Amino acid sequence: MSAVIAVTKRRLALAGALLLATCASCGRSDEVRATEDSEPPPPTLDVPADHPYAGPHLADFELRECHGRKVTLADLAGRACVLDFVFTTCAGPCPSMSTAMAALQGELADTDALLVSVSVDPATDDAATLRAYAELYDADPERWWFLTGDPAQMAALAASVQLAVVPEQTEDVVLGYQVAHATKFVVVDGEGVVRGYYDGRTEDGRRAAAARVRHFARAR
Repeated sequence: MSAVIAVTKRRLALAGALLLATCASCGRSDEVRATEDSEPPPPTLDVPADHPYAGPHLADFELRECHGRKVTLADLAGRACVLDFVFTTCAGPCPSMSTAMAALQGELADTDALLVSVSVDPATDDAATLRAYAELYDADPERWWFLTGDPAQMAALAASVQLAVVPEQTEDVVLGYQVAHATKFVVVDGEGVVRGYYDGRTEDGRRAAAARVRHFARAR
């Protein structure tokens, strides 16, 4: 009986861990998914800098940084990072998210933390397009990477951190709204473990993400 109760409690915790925040600009939901194969997120995903929460582990991946080099999970080893998912033609939240990432680049300049932006529209966002986008935000290619490549690799990476990416399937989709995606900043430690999710559209979310990643980063 105790085993049944334990399983029931775990399923309830997982159900309660499903976070849905409406993303009006995308017309879909900003979703963090919990599965029975992962630990449930804490009651609030916006955890303090020193919170013990440890979430899912990033899946291995192989994508291309916009300056041409191959990037895999191994390239993140030993460096905490802030990860987000955007696309260059986005007419919704992406510009504000990238502006916030640019602010993080300055705020974390005294650490070895990485910023990693993954395109959710790799069919449009080839390396040259992403380079131009990165230049708009004065991205330092040593500290802020823009990744593109195989859509399946991108989707698997997003799924591994329990974030939703939903391409629009209708033929009459308007440019700028062709992909609905989560707008979270995901803080990942140097071992590839998710340590928190933060609102990439707000100043409070950016500041909290900066404090969290600083907790895991090393001083430069």
